[in-house]
Amino acid sequence: MENNIIMLEDENGCMVEFETIDVFELDGVTYFALIEVLPDEQDNDEVLIMKVEGDIESEEAELVMVEDEAQLEAAFAEFLKRDEEMNGEE
Repeated sequence: MENNIIMLEDENGCMVEFETIDVFELDGVTYFALIEVLPDEQDNDEVLIMKVEGDIESEEAELVMVEDEAQLEAAFAEFLKRDEEMNGEE
């Protein structure tokens, strides 16, 4: 996936830049796997999983935190599986 950068507002109202590293569907819900963009000298391996609320094709859609722990774990497991498959193909 190319560098797909999105801006999200954090809990303090500050805009934070994230790179979309994967978008996938699980149980009828679309999820985004994101990594915060940090200065060049800093590495970041912390993945943020967010879900799309609303119709992804409309302007009404928004990314929201996954509040349900079981849903978050299932989505993260799916992301890891997809990541492993993608890295195995290289």
